Order: sequence, then C-alpha cells, then structure tokens
Amino acid sequence: MQIKLKNIFLVILGVLGISHFCAAELLWSPKPIEKQKSVQQEQHAGHGQQGRREKAFYLQDQKNVTVNYIDPSLKVLPLSSADKSSKFILPDSGMDNYHALVAERKGEALHESSLRYVYMRGKPSGYSPDDLISNHKLPLEIVPQPMIREHWNFYTNNKHSFQVLFNEKPLADTWVILQTTNGSKFDAKTDVEGKVSFILPDDFKDVKPGRRANKPQEFLLRTVHIADNITYKTNFSSKYSVNPSHWQSNSGGVLALSIGFISGLVIMRRHNKNNPQKKKKKPVIKQSNGSQS
Repeated sequence: MQIKLKNIFLVILGVLGISHFCAAELLWSPKPIEKQKSVQQEQHAGHGQQGRREKAFYLQDQKNVTVNYIDPSLKVLPLSSADKSSKFILPDSGMDNYHALVAERKGEALHESSLRYVYMRGKPSGYSPDDLISNHKLPLEIVPQPMIREHWNFYTNNKHSFQVLFNEKPLADTWVILQTTNGSKFDAKTDVEGKVSFILPDDFKDVKPGRRANKPQEFLLRTVHIADNITYKTNFSSKYSVNPSHWQSNSGGVLALSIGFISGLVIMRRHNKNNPQKKKKKPVIKQSNGSQS
C-alpha cells in the first residue's frame, strides 16, 4: 500500500511538472533560469550564506504570481519584478538576519508556492531567526528544523531536518523529494510530527582544499498535498556546500601538533641562550679513616 501511495505521489509530481528542475515549476533561483544550461550555472555568485551579492533572485514561471518579502520583524513587503522580467531585486531593510522570499500562485484547483530564506547584512535586528522561520507564511510549507545560523551552511554528509505543515499543523505520512543540481535525488516520508530528515549527499566532484575553492550548489525540497479538491504543491530551496571535513583531516591536526612542538623547542633554545646557567660543582665526598666508637 505504501509503495502504491508513493507511486501515486510521484505521478502527481510528474503531471504537475515538478519531477525535476524544469521550466514549468514555480521556483526561486540565484541565477537567471534561461541561463541554467548546466549544473555549474546553478551556483550562486557569492561565497557563504551571507554573501553581499544576494540582492536579487530570479523566479521561474512567474505568471499570475504574488511575491512577498518578509523581514526579521515580520513586516511584509510586496515585491514586483524588475522591468517585468524574472528578476526580483531585494529591498534593503536595514536589518541583518534572515529574510523570507515567498512566491504564491492561486488557482481554482491548484495552489503553488516557493519559499527561500536569504541572509541580509545590516544593523543588528534584535530578532531571533526562529521568529521568522516559525511564522506562518503558506498553506503548505516546508520548515527547516532548525534553520542554519550565520557563518554556517547546509553541508554535505550532515543530517538536516524539516517539518511539513498544512494550515499550521504537522502533515504526517507525506512524501518529500530532495534533489540537488549535482544530480542526486532522494525521497522520504514524514513522521507523525510531520518531520523528515535527509543527509545531504556528498555529490561534489573534484573537491579541492578550502571552502572558497568549492562553489556551493542548490538543493530543492518538494511536496504535494490534496485537500478539499485542491492540489497544493510547494518547494523550499537553498544552497549547500562541501563538508569541511574533506580538508580538515587528522593529517592536518598532526601537522599542527608538529609545528607547535618545533616552535616550543625554538623558544626553549632562545631562552637558554639568553639565560646561561653556571655549571654546578660536583660535591666532594670525604672518606673516613675509621669508624668512631
């Protein structure tokens, strides 16, 4: 029965045009969609989750779409595309922390949505990112549990959890598909609390030492739910990066210990040279001619 339900779910995804990264899907992207002819062109121009270049995003299939931009104080700002293109320029809220990009399209029998969080620079907002993440934004929503913090990333080989909510309530026994622009694809089912976890695949090729030497890629989570003769489909997208453990190996630790040991020897030699000690005379042992009575 479970396999049958899964197959039905995958068929629905295919019919709705979201079985892969395709032109028919409502989807946020850091690059113009028409230029994404290869995996490499899916990459973001900046480095790290908080890059200053995250000033604009592109929305695929934006016809009849409503777009909102939510700042850390939960203030909602309607957005419109620049020159009626797929490009949406993010306004400067003056606050640091995560902001939400919410795209929504409503039809008689179909409700589509796409959600993405963007870290913006600015003055300390004084708000916890949990306030924004937990704030209800969509009928069907994929919520990170938890969202990654500043100076951190979604990393390969790490387990990341998400919760699927429908009308603010956990949605159990629901299939969720994870796909990366590196070509990996997985699926899993939510538990009774609507939660699902994935270990992001270690699918980067030609990994080089150093974070900046390995540009991030994109991963996408999708799910579908049918209620009251309306099909709801939503997705959540973000960047993910190579796990630093690739170059932060044990050999690096041994090298650091060796450097520390050598440095210690050099310091000791300099100290001894600057503070010479006098040689101690050996004690003279007097021999007794006889024993005393």
